Amino acid sequence: MLTPKPVRRDEEGDWTHPALSEFAGDREYIPSDEWKAWQAKHNIETVIHQMEYDLDEDHPAWIRHFDEGHPGSVGWNPEPPSEDWYMLSIHDTEDGPVVIWYREIPEQEGLRL
Repeated sequence: MLTPKPVRRDEEGDWTHPALSEFAGDREYIPSDEWKAWQAKHNIETVIHQMEYDLDEDHPAWIRHFDEGHPGSVGWNPEPPSEDWYMLSIHDTEDGPVVIWYREIPEQEGLRL
């Protein structure tokens, strides 16, 4: 499992876990099979939330990004789905800011392979 790291967002409100930065490099897109293999290697599952669907259109972060055209996720402070989820990345995309949450896949008791 990935060790959770302190989230220190940059001036644009973005941050990425060092392990994801190392894996992704400067790529804008990671093929699905590579992404699934990386998650399996770290025994994690992920979920992605988009600012566009997380905030109302009158929220200052929405206005800053979508109406005024400023890059990044400044002012968006998304909450994890539950306490066992950790931030993997919060960053801007062509479709607007996203946050990727991750958690360890729990071992199933009594499961024998």
